[in-house]
Amino acid sequence: MAMYPIGSKVVHPCYGAGIVVRIQEKSIGENSHFYYIIKTKSKSMQLMVPVQRAQSLGLRTVGDLQELRETLLDHCTTPCEDEINRDLRARQELMREQLKSGSYGEVASVVRILFFMNSQRSLGTIDRQLLDQGKELLASELALAADAEISEAMQEIESNLGRMLAKEQ
Repeated sequence: MAMYPIGSKVVHPCYGAGIVVRIQEKSIGENSHFYYIIKTKSKSMQLMVPVQRAQSLGLRTVGDLQELRETLLDHCTTPCEDEINRDLRARQELMREQLKSGSYGEVASVVRILFFMNSQRSLGTIDRQLLDQGKELLASELALAADAEISEAMQEIESNLGRMLAKEQ
C-alpha cells in the first residue's frame, strides 16, 4: 500500500519538504482512499496526498544532504547572458514550471538566475515571488536533510548565492 512509511522525509513539488506523520483512510461516499498526512517544514500546515497518486504528483524522498549541497555549489556561478530569457512572460512561465518540477537542481537554477537579476536591478513583484518561493523550496529540503532549522538552511543558501556575486566583482 504505502511507499512512504510514517516518519519518511518527503518533498512535494509545490509545497516543499515535510515528514509523513500518519497515513489516514478517508471515505467519500462508497469509495475509500488512503492519504499521506505530511507536516511541512517551512509552513505550519499539513498536506493530504492520496497514496495512490503520490508518485504521479511528484512526491519523492528528500535528497542526500551532500548531493543537495553540491547542487547548491554548482549553481553558484554567474548566469551567461543567453541563460536569462528577456521575454518576461516566457521567462516567468518557464520558471513556474521549473519550480513545480520538484527537482532540486531545477529550483536552484531558477533561484540562481533571479538572485543574479536582483543584484542587477530590483525584481518586479512576480519575479520576487518566484525567487522567494524557490528559496523556500530549497531551504525546506536542505533543512530536513540536515536536521536543521529553515533559517539555518536559508542562510546557507544565501551565503552560497552571495559567493556568486563576490566572484563577479
